[in-house]
Amino acid sequence: MNKLLLTAYGFSTDKIKRAALGLLNIEHSSKACIISTSRPEEKEKHPQMQQIRNDLLEFRLDQVDFLDVEFESAKKLYGYDLIFLNGGYPFYLLHLLKKSGADHILKDISRTGVPIFGLSAGSIVMGPSIEYL
Repeated sequence: MNKLLLTAYGFSTDKIKRAALGLLNIEHSSKACIISTSRPEEKEKHPQMQQIRNDLLEFRLDQVDFLDVEFESAKKLYGYDLIFLNGGYPFYLLHLLKKSGADHILKDISRTGVPIFGLSAGSIVMGPSIEYL
C-alpha cells in the first residue's frame, strides 16, 4: 500500500501533522531519511531542512539522516522507515533522482508501505509529470 503525503508547506498545520502521524508506524525503532539534493548550494544546512529534521524528531522518530543522492548511493534509502523529499528546485531534484536511480528505488519502497512525504518540489517530483502546461 502506498503511503504518500504531499504538501506545499511541510508540517505547517496541525491537520498535516496529524495526517503524517497517521501514516507512521512508530511502535518500534524508526529511522527517517531526508533527501537533501533539492537545494544545490546549502543542502542539509538549509534552515528548511533543519526544521523538517526537528519536526520529524518531534514525531518520536529515533533517527533522522540526510541523504544527497547526487553524491551518495540511493540504495541507502532501503534502510529507512520514512523518506522525506524536501523542497527546492524540482527540475534539479528530478534530474538527480533519475540519474542516481532513486526514482525507481522510491517506487519500489512505496510499494512496500514505507511512507514517503514530499514538500513543495519534493511533492512535485512524485507526480506523473513536472511539465509546465
